[in-house]
Amino acid sequence: MEFRLASNNDLDLLVDLEKQYFKSPWTKEQYYREINENEFSKNVVLIENNHIVGYINYWIIFDQATINKIFVIEEKRKLGYGQKLLDFAIENIKENNCIIVTLEVRVSNKNAIKLYENNNFKTVVRKKEYYSDKEDAFYMVRGVD
Repeated sequence: MEFRLASNNDLDLLVDLEKQYFKSPWTKEQYYREINENEFSKNVVLIENNHIVGYINYWIIFDQATINKIFVIEEKRKLGYGQKLLDFAIENIKENNCIIVTLEVRVSNKNAIKLYENNNFKTVVRKKEYYSDKEDAFYMVRGVD
């Protein structure tokens, strides 16, 4: 198992995974911008047996970070891969001297909420109709220790 930065060679696979698993998938253009143009963006894939089994996208902007997306393929869920991706990101966020990490998560995404709560994220507010399909989001925050 290894982590590496996502590259343009990963774009098609990332977009395919998005379409399969996300209600509001990112487009190839969005991923291209995240990988190539957004100076604050970190895009990390988790590789096992030469295959991408998960990925995380987060931004580091001055002294704060925002987790935008975390994903694990279906057959690897509930096996600790999401935790590994989050651990990798939090360590990198610490190395960049951030003091807080924020994220939004769908209120229906119970597994993700549990992961975040187990990692000291606290719900600050419920954002009404946050997503394009009108689902609410929890805005969660944690300090960086």
